[in-house]
Amino acid sequence: MNTQFLKYLGPGLLYAGAAVGVSHLVQSTRAGAVFGYELLAVVIFANLIKFPFFEVGTRYTLVTGSSLLNGYANLGKWAVWIFFLVSFGTMCIIVATVTLVTSGLFQNISGIEFAPWIVCAFILFVCFLILSLGKYSLLDSLMKWIVLGLTLATILAVISSFFANIPKLATPAPSFSLGNKEHVFFLIALMGWMPIPIEAAVWQSEWILAKKKENGELPPKKFAMLDFHIGYWGTTVLAIFFVILGSNMMYNTGKEFSGQAVSFTSELINLYTTSLGPWSYPIILVAAFFTMFSTTITCFDAYPRVVADAGARLFPPLAKIGVEKAYWFWIGFVALGSLAILGFFLTSMKSLVDFATTISFLNAPLLAVLHYMILFGKDIPKSERPGLFMNLFAWFGILFLSGFSLYYLQMRFF
Repeated sequence: MNTQFLKYLGPGLLYAGAAVGVSHLVQSTRAGAVFGYELLAVVIFANLIKFPFFEVGTRYTLVTGSSLLNGYANLGKWAVWIFFLVSFGTMCIIVATVTLVTSGLFQNISGIEFAPWIVCAFILFVCFLILSLGKYSLLDSLMKWIVLGLTLATILAVISSFFANIPKLATPAPSFSLGNKEHVFFLIALMGWMPIPIEAAVWQSEWILAKKKENGELPPKKFAMLDFHIGYWGTTVLAIFFVILGSNMMYNTGKEFSGQAVSFTSELINLYTTSLGPWSYPIILVAAFFTMFSTTITCFDAYPRVVADAGARLFPPLAKIGVEKAYWFWIGFVALGSLAILGFFLTSMKSLVDFATTISFLNAPLLAVLHYMILFGKDIPKSERPGLFMNLFAWFGILFLSGFSLYYLQMRFF
């Protein structure tokens, strides 16, 4: 039984590798550092309400044997257009953001000092080599150890942080307020990638199909759903740990995270080493780097893969080229687009992260509606759909995401 499950384990961990990046290392830790435990419930809530819109990727592929993009196509060409435009409009920004954080950790490891876009270019080139040489199997193998390593390190750091002697200010720190614009803007940015942009449900679907090519068959439903749940709820627990770590080590200390990638990542690693001891510095630094690297490579692989598939469904000339060849074109496009953002528009890592995550939050209600229509639509038989509770819960998630997006827009522009 266990041996069988290990054979199908993979897509859920790829999801975890993509999710445990900016949303966890950066945003969750910042939430704890600035507001203590006040936003802990928000992190849990964001993961809960988005669950149905991620689960559909795994469920749809297991039931139909095809990509979730087929579900979009069966809704109508308009749905594929929405997915294509959302992914096309955000993929360079998102890849630039995760690569920038990775570059900060890499520069801390190597000690080199170059312009951020140069280090990011090197990282993306390494990602390209891995994808071109090893493709899915190497990505799958790497992810299991990367996720496990950082998880163990984070658990140890959080436990130790409760015993760390961190001086606190005599005056209490300001509390979070929904009436404070800056607080609301950060809240939206925190939830935007918590746990990851909703379009990642399509990535999960594609990874299951890639695993099918490797194994020669789709995984049994019980194994595939277990793999998904391990990835999804495991990253939820890790997000909670990062909030706790940030709170225990930085909240109400008078210290703030830097807005620059190298300084921020150095400060992040110091949270671990202050908690665990100086001996842990190289271990945590390497673990954090490979975690962010895993996020970079999975996003760098996933966006071109799904945009190539969606593009082939919308543009007949691209369909003639073939999805596989188009994938490499989009790989190049994403790399150049990301480097252009980093080279010409970058002013602050913190600003870029908040911008990218906010855009994803504003896209979430639209994609959530589409995923609901697929999950409870004609492609999935009633016997394979979630029950009444999940149906109502999905509606609640759509209403919340829509309402809070409107509240943000009102705060931002009016």
